[in-house]
Amino acid sequence: MKKLGSYPLILAGLLQLAPLWQNLSPIINGGGAPAISIIRSLLLLAGVFGSVDALSGASVSIPNQTFNAKVGVKTNFVVNIIQDFSYTISVITFTPITPAGTLPAGFTFGSTEVSTFPIIFYPQIKGTPTTAGTYVIRVTAKENATSTGDRVINGTITVIVAQPDLPATVSTPPADQVVTEGGSATFTVVAAGSSPISYQWYYNTNTVIPKATNATLTLNPVALSNAGTYSVWVTNKFGGTFSPSARLTVNPKVVVPPFSLGTPTKNIDQIQFSLPGVANAVYTVQFLSALKGATWQTVKTLPTPTTSGILTVDVPITGTQGWYRVSSTP
Repeated sequence: MKKLGSYPLILAGLLQLAPLWQNLSPIINGGGAPAISIIRSLLLLAGVFGSVDALSGASVSIPNQTFNAKVGVKTNFVVNIIQDFSYTISVITFTPITPAGTLPAGFTFGSTEVSTFPIIFYPQIKGTPTTAGTYVIRVTAKENATSTGDRVINGTITVIVAQPDLPATVSTPPADQVVTEGGSATFTVVAAGSSPISYQWYYNTNTVIPKATNATLTLNPVALSNAGTYSVWVTNKFGGTFSPSARLTVNPKVVVPPFSLGTPTKNIDQIQFSLPGVANAVYTVQFLSALKGATWQTVKTLPTPTTSGILTVDVPITGTQGWYRVSSTP
């Protein structure tokens, strides 16, 4: 059986005197109404003190809670406590769990008074966070600094600090490209800002490139008509910007027809011969010392001709005999 508190016992005794007050009321007040009012008041007080006494066995807890904030945005959170007012919470502490030893930078942690009768303090988090991240914190509430047992309650809260709302910007613009006709060209942009970020590539400033909506644009194969400038519009719901333009230079594809070397001539320690050259082709001279058991060795790479015409080649004599050949690369 639950032991009654002192207030209900006192009120029970006072209620035993109620009939006497009712009989005396005509003498004292000339009527019965005041005595009846006294009885009603006593019954009301008895109900109040009985309710307070009955709450002494109820529970107090801090439920798990999640709070969302953004870097640079002033915020104020009050941690909820399920409380029966059977005792007063006056000491509140915060212990970081993840990351260990770290509370969200820019926030202050303390308590706020939410009730003056009875005096009730709730955990409070306020301030302007400066570092994004997810923080798990243990909240401990005590009746006083020396409280133990059921006078100490713990709960876990999670504070998620998101990056601020930032418009899309270009961190690294696309770079110029020089390719040969028929080759491949790739442009890449690096954007910053709040996600998600959208992309749209443009040719020569104003022409939208269909389906070019990624951070990377690849042209393959490249045609001579693809030469020009390429830029990209990066945007999110907070704003956007164009990247600087990157220029694509396309060199015509070099076609080298079959050719023969001219009759070689010896000049002291060098051998000289000629061949029909094609502009922008790359020519490599190779030497073979024997038809069996030997491999072709590169002895010289010719300067790339800027115009087509006869090229004269001088190479050092290697060994007492051998063979020379010239290969071409467009």
